[in-house]
Amino acid sequence: MVAKEIKIIIVDDNLVFRNVARNFLQSEFNYRIIGEASGGKEFFTLPNIHQANIILMDLQMPEVDGYYITKEMLKDYNYMKVIAITMHTEKAYLQELIRVGFKGCVFKPDFYKNIQDAIISVNSNKYYFPQQINL
Repeated sequence: MVAKEIKIIIVDDNLVFRNVARNFLQSEFNYRIIGEASGGKEFFTLPNIHQANIILMDLQMPEVDGYYITKEMLKDYNYMKVIAITMHTEKAYLQELIRVGFKGCVFKPDFYKNIQDAIISVNSNKYYFPQQINL
């Protein structure tokens, strides 16, 4: 099954969300979570960033935001596929995602309903953005 081959890193400052997301993705879809980070500093110390197929990136974190982390990461790993996980739904704010290099976005309240479609689309080199932020 293709899902077993998808390797994911979760970057979110909320430990409870990371734990629940990890357990959900592993038990429901058999994805491999190969790393977790609470922010940019920790993310950039992960030894296996280059092995991930998908990065699930929170946008709002205390030390640096997900936009900055993604921009910096894509300089070295331009093949990386990043999906924003956010509470923010404002169109103007989220259009920045596309400019920075995100391949998808899932709103946190819709995580369980939409994350599987987002991962499959993005892993297949397609974009996945909520309808209200499509350009």
